[in-house]
Amino acid sequence: MPEPNISTPEPVKGASDHRTKAVPRGSVQPLIGPHVQVGVGVVLIAIAGYVDAIGYIELGGLFASFMSGASISLGVGISEGHWDAVYKGAVLIAVFLAGTTTATILADVTGIWALPAVLLLEGSCLAGTAVLAGTGWGAAVAILPVVAAMGVQNTVLRPVDGVRLGVTFMTGTLVSLGQGLGKSLLGRGGLRGWSPHALLWCAFSAGAAAGASLYVAFGFMAVSGAAALVAAIAGLLAAMVLPRRRNFPSGEADKST
Repeated sequence: MPEPNISTPEPVKGASDHRTKAVPRGSVQPLIGPHVQVGVGVVLIAIAGYVDAIGYIELGGLFASFMSGASISLGVGISEGHWDAVYKGAVLIAVFLAGTTTATILADVTGIWALPAVLLLEGSCLAGTAVLAGTGWGAAVAILPVVAAMGVQNTVLRPVDGVRLGVTFMTGTLVSLGQGLGKSLLGRGGLRGWSPHALLWCAFSAGAAAGASLYVAFGFMAVSGAAALVAAIAGLLAAMVLPRRRNFPSGEADKST
């Protein structure tokens, strides 16, 4: 008589127990649904366009988040001996890098609270610009917290289904949009292959239009609206994470894998 099979059954493919699975350090996204992530990403991209338009006007042609432009300005300045342009480009790049570095460290040490914490950091940077502008600092100094905030924002969200969320540059988004449209015209893809990228581009452009319009009315203080919105999103996400965190054993959710 054959012995009974008492081996542990194979887990069902795709099944998981979120109560015992450790969440990777620096990631809150497993606890927040993809629709919420996409919504947050669209709003953040609109904010990027908003503050970039304000920075563009204030800086006379330089963008707060477009470090390719700052790098070109630096390179051209070196070649022509325009050291003021070299200095401005170098400072923008250094501050942007400082923002991304700080956000990466903060996300790593805050575990499942990474997304709210990093967004709060971004909101604080944007608020810093409003404070500097309101206390009489010139645009060249007041814009620096915005540059840091844009560096922070690029670290916030991971792609969802191949769609880059929350980024502050549109070149990659437009490339993905063009590829999606090409595949759709060839009959190899449908609406979902290109529409998310089109939505992000529209959000960025709409944000830029809003930023330029409000700059006319409020000047640099228009950045304070973006700061308040980002801080509000951070609070809402923290409120979403809190009840889900209680499903984890004590300390388990903050372990790294």
